[in-house]
Order: sequence, then C-alpha cells, then structure tokens
Amino acid sequence: MQQDVIQKIEKVEEKVRQLCQKMEYLKKENIMLIEENVKLKQEAEKIRNSGGGQRGRNQERAESRNENGMESDQMKKALDKYIVEVDKCIELINNM
Repeated sequence: MQQDVIQKIEKVEEKVRQLCQKMEYLKKENIMLIEENVKLKQEAEKIRNSGGGQRGRNQERAESRNENGMESDQMKKALDKYIVEVDKCIELINNM
C-alpha cells in the first residue's frame, strides 16, 4: 500500500518535471516570437515611413505578423493549461 503511494508520487513528480520542461521550452519560444514580432513591426514601420510602392511585400509581412500573433495566443493558452495542471499536481501532492 505504501509502495503504491510512493510510486504514484514518483509518477506525479515525473509529470511535474515534464511540465516544467515544456513550460520552459514554451517560454523561450514565446520570447523568440515576441522578438520576431518586434522586428517585423519595426520593418513595417520603416516601410510605411519610406512610402514605397511595395504593397505586396507589406501585405506579406502583415500577414506573417498576424500568424505569429496567433501562435503567441496559442502558446499563452497552452501555458495557462500547463499551469493549471501543475497546480493540480501540487494540490494532489499536498493532500497525500
């Protein structure tokens, strides 16, 4: 009986470690995407200020920026989900 509890705790700990690793990965990816988004915004601003007739390229960059924004929202949702799962794991451990 006690051995089963120990095994369950070890499994929960492993899942928490995996979640922490995933969360760190997602945080780093989110930072990279934010930096890329800033660069794209700066490029778009330069293009707007130059007044060039490159509407096709501007539109491509704007669409790319929108795609990155959507990915960022998805990452935020995934991080929120992981945080909830980690909180549940911590609560389970505290209740044992």
